[in-house]
Amino acid sequence: MLTRLAITASIAALVLAACGEREAPAPVEEGAEPPAMDTGEETITLSPLEPEEDAEVFRARVEGMSEEDQAAAVFQRELRAARGCEPGDAPLHRFEPRERSEDESSADYNGAMAEEFLQRNVEQPCVYTTPSGLQYRIERAAGPDNPSPVSGDMVRVHYAGQLLDGSEFDSSYARGEPAEFPSDRLIAGWVEALPLMRVGEKWTLYIAPELGYGARGTPGGPIPPNAALVFQLELLGLPDRE
Repeated sequence: MLTRLAITASIAALVLAACGEREAPAPVEEGAEPPAMDTGEETITLSPLEPEEDAEVFRARVEGMSEEDQAAAVFQRELRAARGCEPGDAPLHRFEPRERSEDESSADYNGAMAEEFLQRNVEQPCVYTTPSGLQYRIERAAGPDNPSPVSGDMVRVHYAGQLLDGSEFDSSYARGEPAEFPSDRLIAGWVEALPLMRVGEKWTLYIAPELGYGARGTPGGPIPPNAALVFQLELLGLPDRE
């Protein structure tokens, strides 16, 4: 997990790692039309993705910034890199929880599995981590002309949520219609991710227990205590701006 201290203590190393290990978006030919995308509700036209900033230029730009501003700049650079990374047909995750032992409580078992999963998952291609520990992979990116919600905006989304064993506990896809929520009245992982998303994007979120339903889970089910969650999340629109 990237911490603010780690970011500011080794800004150059982080920049070089980001430049060396992630692919930049493919260039868009001059005069070419931006691609169109069908979300199931409406066709959204994507602007070309912004180009990656040269590492030396980036280092020069952040030199002299405050630690907080440096951390924000590194995060924004990684977010741009995530939009240019193509996971292809990679599975949601590669993890099979071990069997729960007889002397383990549900909370202890789920907490241990969540920690192990997140430690392994961050090494998978195109998986990035925010300073809070939220892991994400951008399955489909949109250009900078596509708006992002701000805290409190209503959002129209399609989503599906799974536990680590692959069992699905909720899905707007299964119901056959998208859902609308206030963007600031959801679990912490969604509240953090939605303002980073652009309309038309599809992300996979890997949510630690403390960013999900925590030590209580959802009493009576379906989410047990200390469970890590995997969500596929599509941001289809912002109803209040339409």
